[in-house]
Amino acid sequence: MVEETYFVKTKVANKYDGYIGENIPFYWPALNFIGKSVSEYFSDKDALDCIEIGSGSANLSITVSQYIRLRSLLLLDHSAPFLEIAKQKLSETPSVQITPILKHASFLSDDWQNDIEPNSKDLILSSLTLDHIADDEEFLSLLKKLQSLLKKGGCFVTAEKCASSSNTTKSWQSFAKMIHIRGENNLKNNFKNASEIEAWKHHNFTEDILRPFSDVWTLVEKAGLTVEYAGGVPLPEPENLNYDTFYELNKIKSFTRQEVFSSEQAFGVAILICKK
Repeated sequence: MVEETYFVKTKVANKYDGYIGENIPFYWPALNFIGKSVSEYFSDKDALDCIEIGSGSANLSITVSQYIRLRSLLLLDHSAPFLEIAKQKLSETPSVQITPILKHASFLSDDWQNDIEPNSKDLILSSLTLDHIADDEEFLSLLKKLQSLLKKGGCFVTAEKCASSSNTTKSWQSFAKMIHIRGENNLKNNFKNASEIEAWKHHNFTEDILRPFSDVWTLVEKAGLTVEYAGGVPLPEPENLNYDTFYELNKIKSFTRQEVFSSEQAFGVAILICKK
């Protein structure tokens, strides 16, 4: 795992919710799409036992709770400032009528799950966090661990930015252009100052590890999970991606396995909804 230094900063955590939805046009559409999809997946259940790994400020869990009731919720994150913000937000969210468990740990640590019964969770959520795993074997090991915690028929959801890891490809170049456009938006709207934007870009280009969408799909299948749905927001090729075209990207599109595996197209967010 690449050492994460950016999101553990209190200043970063405190500013995050104030800009993220404005800076990423598909951020809230993706979270609401996941919430709706989870409620449809569990149409025969009235409440779920849920874990969110790399939970940040709990935006995904809170969104899901507005579509289907959570019977229990565990938030796992390596950032203590983000967990404090999540705790406060959850206490003020009417759709969350439980006291969540907060764990301050990395999802790649050996023991975070020791007090969780195998086959006990209905739903495990992850968004914009698994791209800190550099090694495919570490990624696969985590997925197997998560699979073991799910009940039979349980659901694992991942939503990550995806692209080729090679900076010579158009896929990577589209990702890089997205980051520069978002940096421009941060400055234009006073979400971050110039030095903060440089630190944020450094995080994206050095602490985030890119994988093609097809690689994530392959690892999910190797872990014993079945992809029930694939979708996301594909990025235009770099020559067609600019400030205006990026901020029109607010629709989640569906993709077949063949479409995903036939190219290394960059995705601003790539969503897999998986079944155990």
